Amino acid sequence: MTSVLALNGSPRGERSNTQALLDPFLEGARSAGAETETLVVRDLDIGFCKGCFGCWTSTPGRCVQEDDMVWVLDKLAASDHVVYATPLYHFGMTALLKRLLERTLPLLDPHLVRRGGTTFHPVRDGTKRYRWTLIANAGFPDLVHFGPLVEQFRHLTGGGRGLAAAILIPGGETLGRRYTPGGPFEWLWSALRRAGEEVVRQGRLSPETESALARPLVDPETYVETANRSWDALLGSRAVKAE
Repeated sequence: MTSVLALNGSPRGERSNTQALLDPFLEGARSAGAETETLVVRDLDIGFCKGCFGCWTSTPGRCVQEDDMVWVLDKLAASDHVVYATPLYHFGMTALLKRLLERTLPLLDPHLVRRGGTTFHPVRDGTKRYRWTLIANAGFPDLVHFGPLVEQFRHLTGGGRGLAAAILIPGGETLGRRYTPGGPFEWLWSALRRAGEEVVRQGRLSPETESALARPLVDPETYVETANRSWDALLGSRAVKAE
């Protein structure tokens, strides 16, 4: 059975737009026969990488720090597919998810390899190569802001060879932080369910699913006007309370 591990990197945890996007995707993955599990990164005890290289010298393949990353690494190494899910923070992933990602160094071999004019660390012998999916949403209504994040994931996956899908949803605050089947966003939930199924069955998205996921949630100009009115109302109410 295909195993799919999802990492929710949102500071809002299970009550987040990130989780709202993950839920239908994983539902689709299960419909294709996969076994799924979600880890909410904010709830894990994971320290920062110390840059000591102990996972390469002192305890090869294992981090010298004794925290939750010990068993998270085991789960990553046993997974067929890992979904990295994050809101866009300063045009990249959240610090929570980046901290976890940096702690995956034990899965790599310290030796340098050159291929196609690029230098990289290979996966440690005996470690399964899992496929990656990126799911990201942003408070901005423009797709262009995801560029730096997607480029990083291309580098992380060997020029994109290991990246099954990059699902990018601008204007994510429109979702209301929950997956509610039906309703005005059923077209999105349906596309995400198909995406989860296709990633498991064929390791990539069909052109039809990619096209459906590229549909904007709302007109950017309308989004900006609505967001600014909401902020003005919120800030105005707090100013009145402060008086």
